[in-house]
Amino acid sequence: MKKIMKKDDYSKMPWVSADDLYFLFEQVIKDFKQSKLSKKEFFDILDELTMRQVDTYEILNEPVREQLDNELCSLWNTENYDDVDIITLLLISLGLKNTYNKMKKSIEDTSEISPEILEEIQDAIETVGDNIDNPYQDYMKKIDKSKIEEP
Repeated sequence: MKKIMKKDDYSKMPWVSADDLYFLFEQVIKDFKQSKLSKKEFFDILDELTMRQVDTYEILNEPVREQLDNELCSLWNTENYDDVDIITLLLISLGLKNTYNKMKKSIEDTSEISPEILEEIQDAIETVGDNIDNPYQDYMKKIDKSKIEEP
């Protein structure tokens, strides 16, 4: 029987390529859907994998990106600050369009949202602007600009 990996297992891994990360994301989504991981474990592992994905400066490939987007979209709720905090981090870092749109829509009526959660969502929207598809867009512009400015 295959051992279910926990956050510590992922944290202890050496550097992982974008291709290997794809399969790790795929596995953690599958484990969560099969109820082998709690929501908290799922979020903790995604946090670790996302940090590693960001370090590759590559967008997570499809269809795993879409699967993750759909899963996080279904978990979106504005009643739990920790959920909002981790999901906004993930959607910004991975460029998850459906979850981003659901987050934006969730604040159309703010009467049921706590001020701290509302602030977290508004900060995320301000951070992303119109660049949800490519979280590395601003970074790549800086790289291109620095190449032009080099003597």
